[in-house]
Amino acid sequence: MLLAMTATLSGCIGIPATEMPLPSIATTPGDAQNDTVVIMLPGRGDRAETFIREGFEQAGLKHGFDTIVTDAHFGYYMKRSLLPRLHEDIVLPARVAGYENVWLLGISMGGFGSLLYASEHPDQVDGVILLAPFLGDSSSIDEIAASGGLENWDAGSSGLEDYEIAIWTWLREGETPIILGYGESDGMAGGYRGVLTDVLKPSSVYTLEGGHKWTTWKPLWDQIAADLEL
Repeated sequence: MLLAMTATLSGCIGIPATEMPLPSIATTPGDAQNDTVVIMLPGRGDRAETFIREGFEQAGLKHGFDTIVTDAHFGYYMKRSLLPRLHEDIVLPARVAGYENVWLLGISMGGFGSLLYASEHPDQVDGVILLAPFLGDSSSIDEIAASGGLENWDAGSSGLEDYEIAIWTWLREGETPIILGYGESDGMAGGYRGVLTDVLKPSSVYTLEGGHKWTTWKPLWDQIAADLEL
């Protein structure tokens, strides 16, 4: 299922070792657990600690929701263990712990992982926040754009991989809140406009000047977190 995607992402970077259970760092703003938790997936080359270094958990501390940053690095994608580890080690335990609302936040590759999980386990996800998400091979976006947009795209006659069809079909159904944030100078921004943005509410799309980097994603997240009604 993920062979084509991992080949696209792999490049020349080393593959870090995976662990079971999936390592994570949880943060609760107060003494009592909140009703909502935001589970965060890093981009390629980043780890759980990167979210802490960049202060992403501070939004939860400020706005009253819990956070779990995961170490869902590239190795889990390459070994095709991301979905079972995220499900069994993070999401299901969060539900057992009593969280009523489980949101996913994914950056770049983590955005793709969030969409993979949401399309496979739609009943477990109450919302998805995508920061400059990787959306698969550019051919998938080209095919959808050529069909006149996601609303007109025919998944039945698509030449895309099964996992791409599942993701784009889930996005088109629009039953789960989706929030998109990206920098206007991001090299992937063109793939969002007119394809993904067409099926999102304008109020769910956040942009600012910046590229594919943390100095763009942090202020985007601060703004999104302040506006979330969790």
